[in-house]
Amino acid sequence: MIRPFIIPLLLLVNSVYGQKDIELKPGDTLKYSPISQKPVWVTIQSNEANIAMSLFIDGKKIKEQDDSRGIKSIERLFFTPEKGRKYELRIWAKSYVEKNKPSKISITESKTVSSLNGQFTSAQFVEDLRVFRSIREKANSGLYVYRSRHQIDSMYKKAEEEAASSKNIFDFYKVIAKVTGFEGSCHNYTDLPNHASYYLAQRPEYLPITLKNIDGRLLQDSKDIKIPLAAEIISINGIPAKEMISRFSQYYFSDGYSVPYRETAGFERGMLDKFYIEFGTHKQYDIRYQWNGQTHDVSLPGISLEAFKKLQESRHSLTLDKKLMAEKYSFTKEGDHVYRLSIRGFDFATGKEDPAYKKFSIFLDQMMDTLEREKIENLIIDLRGNTGGTGALYEKVFSYLTQRPFRDSNYAYTWFNEVPMEDKLIITPLFLSNGVTDKNGINTYLKQLYPKQIQGKYYWADDKNLLILPNERTFRGQLYLLADQRVASAASHLASLIKSYTNAIVIGKETVGGYYEHNGHLPLVYELPNTGIQTGFSIVHVIQDAQNLPDQKKDRGLFRIMKSGLPIKSFWISLMFI
Repeated sequence: MIRPFIIPLLLLVNSVYGQKDIELKPGDTLKYSPISQKPVWVTIQSNEANIAMSLFIDGKKIKEQDDSRGIKSIERLFFTPEKGRKYELRIWAKSYVEKNKPSKISITESKTVSSLNGQFTSAQFVEDLRVFRSIREKANSGLYVYRSRHQIDSMYKKAEEEAASSKNIFDFYKVIAKVTGFEGSCHNYTDLPNHASYYLAQRPEYLPITLKNIDGRLLQDSKDIKIPLAAEIISINGIPAKEMISRFSQYYFSDGYSVPYRETAGFERGMLDKFYIEFGTHKQYDIRYQWNGQTHDVSLPGISLEAFKKLQESRHSLTLDKKLMAEKYSFTKEGDHVYRLSIRGFDFATGKEDPAYKKFSIFLDQMMDTLEREKIENLIIDLRGNTGGTGALYEKVFSYLTQRPFRDSNYAYTWFNEVPMEDKLIITPLFLSNGVTDKNGINTYLKQLYPKQIQGKYYWADDKNLLILPNERTFRGQLYLLADQRVASAASHLASLIKSYTNAIVIGKETVGGYYEHNGHLPLVYELPNTGIQTGFSIVHVIQDAQNLPDQKKDRGLFRIMKSGLPIKSFWISLMFI
C-alpha cells in the first residue's frame, strides 16, 4: 500500500529540515516530496528495518537505492532540484528483525552529512563473533562439508584474537568475512549494516580509475582517463596488483575451494566499498602501469564518491557485459551446423505455474523444431553469467539434453525444521514476497518440505524430489558447454548434470558453484546484536545427481576439458571469451 504523508517541518539551527518517528508498516510504501530548493543530502534512517528508496522525477522512476543491508538502516541521496520539476521519494521496508513489526523512520535534509560511528568495544566485537559462530553451528548444514571441526575451531580461535584487537567496524568486518569464506559456500553472505562509504568522510578522496581482473592482470577499465584504457596496473600507492587481487578475494565466496570468481568479483562488484575497507581513501593516488612494453608512473587526485559511482557505472567492460546479458535466454545460429542456446539466469520464473515458465517451454520446443528440421549436429549451451534461480527451469533445460531420467538431487537435508535463534532472524524480501512475515510461516514451510528426521538431519520429502523423465525429443548431437566463473547455484547444478551425463565438451573457467554438492534451496539471514552486521547462508545441503569423474575434484567447481579437433570454427573460440 502506498501511503503519502505530510511532514511538519522542523527548522533546526544548522538549516536541517527533518521529522522523526514516522511509522512504516510492513507492506507500506511511503511517499515523500523533498522540501529544499537547493542541493542537499536527503537522509532516511530506521533502527528497526532495512529500508530502500526510489526517486521519481515528474512521475518517472529515475533510480532505486538500497545501500544499506542491516536493520539499523541509513539511505543517503544527494538531491539537486531543478525548477519546474516534481520530485518524489518512495520508501519501504525491505526486511526487519522477526520480533519487530511496525518501524519508525526519520527523514532529514541537510547541506552536509557526517560519518557514521563505526566504533565498538572489544567485548562487543567478541560477543558478535560468538553469536556468529552459534548461528552457524545451529543452522548451517554446510559448516563442516569442506572443513573439519578441528579446522573450524582453529579458525575461530584466531578470529577471536583478531576481533578483540579490532579498532573499528571495518577491522571486525574483515574478520567476519574471512570466517564466512572459510566455510566454502557461494550462497554465504556477510555484509556491513550500511555502505562502507557512509563510515568515511565525504571528501574527494576516492580512486580515480576502475579496474578489471583478466587472468590475474589488473587492467585500467575507464575511458577518458590519463592512463590508457587496458593498460596493466602494476601498483597503486605502492600496493602490488597481486596483493589487491588477494585482499579483494576474501570478501567473495565460492563452493569449496574454487578461486576464479573470488578473484574477479571484487573489481566488478566491490570497487565502491571493498577497496576503501582494505586500502582507505587518499587525496592522491600514485599509480604505476605498463603500456606498450614500458613502465609509467602517474599521480592522480582522488575524486568524489558520486564521481566514482559514475565512473564505475560507465566502465568499458560493462558494455560487453550488458551485451552478454541483454536477454535472459536466446537461440541463435552461429555457423554451419552450429546453434547456441544462451541462458543468462533462471530467475525469470518462480515455478511451473508461472506463465514465464510456460513461455520458456514453448521456446525450447521451437528450438527442437529447428534443430531437427535442419539436422543440426552441434549445440552450444552458453551459461556464462548465469548465477542461478528456479530449479524447475534448469530441470526443464536438461530434459531436452539427456536420454536418462534424473533428479534434482540424490538427497538433501537441513539441521532443523524449526528456525533456531529466531530473535536474530531477519524476515527478508524473499519471505515477504511470498507472504511470510514471521518465523511461524518459515517453520510451516520447513515442516512440509523436510519432515523426516534421521540422526539429527531433516531430509527433503520424497514427493518433492521426483524422478524427472527426458523430454520426448532430446538433442543427440555433440554438445559444447560454455561456462565462466559467475556460474552458480541452479546454473552450476545444470552444468554438473551436462558434464556428468552427456557428451559435452566443457570450455571456459571454473564455476563458482560446486560440481558434486552445494548448500542451496532456502537462504536465512541473521543480524549480529552489536554491530548490526548481517550474515546469511542457504540452510539445505544438496548432494547433486552427478557422477564421480576422474577429472573432477570433490571440493571444486566445474572444470573445463580442452580437446583439439573440435568441429567448430576457430572464430568461435574467440567469440566465447569476449
